[in-house]
Amino acid sequence: MRAGCPAIRAGCANRSLSVRGNPNLQAMNALDLLAAAIRARAGVSGSMVPPDAILWTDAGEEWCRLIPAARSRIPELLVLGDYDPDARTGPAIWLRCVIDGTISLPDVPADRPPVVYLPGIERGHLRAGEDCPEHVRPLVELLYRGVAWHHPNARDWSVRAFLTLRADGVPAGPGLDIAGDSETREALLRAVREVVQTPLDELRGRRLDANAFNRIAGVEIERDILLWLGDPGTNRETMGDARWDAFRDEARRELRFDPEAGSDVEAGAKLAWGKGRWRDVWSRFSENPGSFQGVADVLRRSRPGGELVLEGRDRWPDLNDEDEESVLAALEGLPRLSHPAACAETKRLEAEHGQRRDWVWAKVGDSPLAEALDPLARLAKAADKSVGGGAPEDVARVYAERGWQADRAAREALALASSKHEKLIAGAVRHLTEPWLDESARAFQVAVRDHPLPSVRSDAVKESPSLAYARTLDSVAAASTSPVGAAEQECLLFVDGLRYELGRCLAERLGARGLTATVHSRWAAIPTVTATAKPAVTPIADQIAGDRLGADFQPVARGSGRPARAATLREVIKERGYEIVGDGALDLGPTPGARGWRETGRIDHHGHHHEAVAFARLVEEELDGLAHRVLELIEAGWASVRIVTDHGWLLLPGGLPMVTLPRHLTESKWARAAVLAGDAKPDAPLHPWHWNPDERFASPPGIACFSKRPEYAHGGLSVQECLIPDIVVRADTTDGRMAHAALSRPVIGSVSWLRMRCNVRVENAGEGATADLRLGSPSGELASSPKVIDADGCASLILRDDAHEDAALVLVVTGADGRVLAHRNTRRGDSPA
Repeated sequence: MRAGCPAIRAGCANRSLSVRGNPNLQAMNALDLLAAAIRARAGVSGSMVPPDAILWTDAGEEWCRLIPAARSRIPELLVLGDYDPDARTGPAIWLRCVIDGTISLPDVPADRPPVVYLPGIERGHLRAGEDCPEHVRPLVELLYRGVAWHHPNARDWSVRAFLTLRADGVPAGPGLDIAGDSETREALLRAVREVVQTPLDELRGRRLDANAFNRIAGVEIERDILLWLGDPGTNRETMGDARWDAFRDEARRELRFDPEAGSDVEAGAKLAWGKGRWRDVWSRFSENPGSFQGVADVLRRSRPGGELVLEGRDRWPDLNDEDEESVLAALEGLPRLSHPAACAETKRLEAEHGQRRDWVWAKVGDSPLAEALDPLARLAKAADKSVGGGAPEDVARVYAERGWQADRAAREALALASSKHEKLIAGAVRHLTEPWLDESARAFQVAVRDHPLPSVRSDAVKESPSLAYARTLDSVAAASTSPVGAAEQECLLFVDGLRYELGRCLAERLGARGLTATVHSRWAAIPTVTATAKPAVTPIADQIAGDRLGADFQPVARGSGRPARAATLREVIKERGYEIVGDGALDLGPTPGARGWRETGRIDHHGHHHEAVAFARLVEEELDGLAHRVLELIEAGWASVRIVTDHGWLLLPGGLPMVTLPRHLTESKWARAAVLAGDAKPDAPLHPWHWNPDERFASPPGIACFSKRPEYAHGGLSVQECLIPDIVVRADTTDGRMAHAALSRPVIGSVSWLRMRCNVRVENAGEGATADLRLGSPSGELASSPKVIDADGCASLILRDDAHEDAALVLVVTGADGRVLAHRNTRRGDSPA
C-alpha cells in the first residue's frame, strides 16, 4: 500500500470544497483548482488503495502550453514525450518504470499517485488493446491500476470546459464567463499558461473574449505595435510564436492592420494620421516616446513624398526637422542684424516655433532649437530696453522689476544649449545681451558718480549687530545699507557670488519646497571682489577697518590688524556669540537663543574655472544644492535662515570687451578693478574703496575688463555686480521645526505588489496629488501612467512594460503643480511596507 493513503483521501476531500465562503480558495488561481481537481480523482477509485496513476488524456493537445507552469504546481506530473528526465518527460516505457518505482526521480513526492499527461492521446486509444498505438502500449495497464481525469461526459476536459466549471460545484471550478466563438477559443489556448496563473478575482465578474485573453497573454496592442514598428524583425523573434499569433490577431481586429502582411511604413502612415484605434496608439507613443526607439525614423519614411500637411504637422518628425533647420538658419544670421532687429527676429521665431515645445519630438530631444527659443525670446523682450535711472536706487528699482529677467534668460539659454548648438546659442546670447549690458552698466556708473554708493564713512545706519535684524528691511528696489545680523534662532547663510537674479531664482525653489522666502536687496561693498565685499555682509562688519588699499583689496580686523580673510572672520564671528554651523552640527540643531553662521556654495569658483555654457549648467545644480541646504537648516531647528552674499558678476559668452590700462600705472590689476601705483593718473574712472573712501581704485567703463576678455568677471560697477540679494527664509511653524504636517508634505505609508500592479497608500497627499512609478530615480523615465491619489490616500499603478518587472523602481508622489513631494524605492514583488 502506498504510504500516506489517509492523507491523500483527506486532502482530496478538502480540495473538493466549494470556494464560496472560503477566502483561501477565493484567492486561488485556476491552476490551483486544476491541481485540486486532478488530485481529487485519486479519491474516487472505490478502493482503500490509492490508484497507481492518474491519466490525463488530451487528444487535442489543448493543455500543452500550460505544462511548463503545471510542473512546479504539480510536482508529481509526468509527461509523455521525448526523453528529458529533468523535465519529468519521457516515452511510455520510461513512464512505466517511474510509476512502478524502478526509476526514481528527485522532487517527485512518494505520497501522491503520479499524474501522467498524455498529449495527442485519447482514452479510446488505451482501450483499443492490440490496436492501441505502439508508443503508448506500456501504459494500457494503467487504465485498470489507475484512474483517468475526464469530463463527466467521459470526454477529455477542454480548457474552456474546465475554466467555466461552476465555482460552487464539487469539485470547485474557476467559474469564468468565457465567450464561445472560435476567435476566443484560439486566443484562450494561446494564453492558457497566463490565464490559469492569474488570480481568479481579476477574471471573474466579466465576459472574457479574445481581446481579454490577448491582453492576458501579454499583448498590449498600443505598446506592442509601437515596439514592432521600431524594430519589426527583432520584436517578431522575441515575441515567440504564441505571443506573435496573439499580437497579429489583436492588430487585425483592433487596428485593421496585419503586421505579417503589411509594411512598417504603412503602419507609420496610419499612426501619423491617427484614425480610429490608431489614435490610442499615438497617445501611447506621445506619452513616453523615449520607450519606443525607431518609431520616429519609420515616420520620417512614411509621409508620402510632396504631400502637403495642413493638419497634424506635429506628428511628422521630418516636418519638425525642417522647422529646426529654419530656426538654425535664422539664428546663424542673427549677429548680422542690428540689436533691435535681432530682438524682433528672435521674438518672431518664438511666435512661429514655440508651439513645437509641446510636440512629441521635443520630448526625445529632436527640437533643441525650439527649446532654446523660450529663454532667447525672454531675453530679447527684456533686453529691448537698458536699465537706467538718475540715482543708484532708481537703477535698482528698474532692475528688480524687469532687468534681472534678462540676466536669467541669458543664463538659462546657455544652460539649455545642446552640445551640437553651443556656439550658435552662445553667439545669439552674446548679440542680444552685450549692448544691453553695456548701456545698463554705463547708466549705473553715471548714477554712482553723481550719487556714490554707501561706504564705511558714509553709512548712516549704525545699529548694533544683535539688533540689526529688528529693523524692517527696505523694499527690493531700495537697497538696504543696514548692518547684517541674525535674530535669535536665526542662521546667517553666506553664499559666495549669489547675484541678485540668482537670489530671485533661489527664492522660487525655496517656495516650491514649502518655505516662505522674502527677497530684499542691499549694495555690495566696492570694488565687488570677495576680499572687500565679504566682510561687509558679516555680523562683525563693525570690527573691520581699512587703512591703505593694498594689492589684494583686503581690509583688516580691528585690534589684531590681521587680514579679514575667511578664518579670521569666522574666529571673530564666533567671539561675537555666533555658532559656526558645519555639516556635522546640523543633526544637533541650535541651542536656545542661538544665532548661526554658515558658509556654502561654489558659484564664484565655477564662474572663474568654466566657460560660459558649462558655468550656466553648473549654476542650476548650485541653486538646487542651496535650496537643499536651507531646508536642512530649517529641519535642524533654525526658525529662519537669512541668506547673504558678497557680490554679483557679469557673464558674456565669447568674452567681455577689453580696455588697456598700462601695467606701470598699477600695483595690481584684476579683471574689473585695479589698485593704482603711487600718484598714477589712468584714463579710467576712479571710485572710493568701501573700507576707506580716501583710497581709490580704478574700474573700466561699461562692461569692459582690464584683462584678456574673460566671459565671467566681477569687481567693477554694474547693477549686476553691485546689487545683491538679502533673503529671509522661514517655515510656517511656531517652533521652527519642519514637521511634515506644517508643510503639508505627503508621507508614503504602504507599498504592496500584486503581479504587475503596485498598490500605494499615501498620508497627507493633498488635492490633485498623483503617484507614478519611475525607472531608477525620481527624475527617471515613467514606468507607469500617473494616477490621482484618491480621497482615502490610495492609488493603484500598473507597470506598463514587462521589461520593467525586475527593474529598480521609484514610487514618486507629485503635487498638483508638478513638484515631486515624496518618493520611495521599490521593486515588483516587494512585501508591503
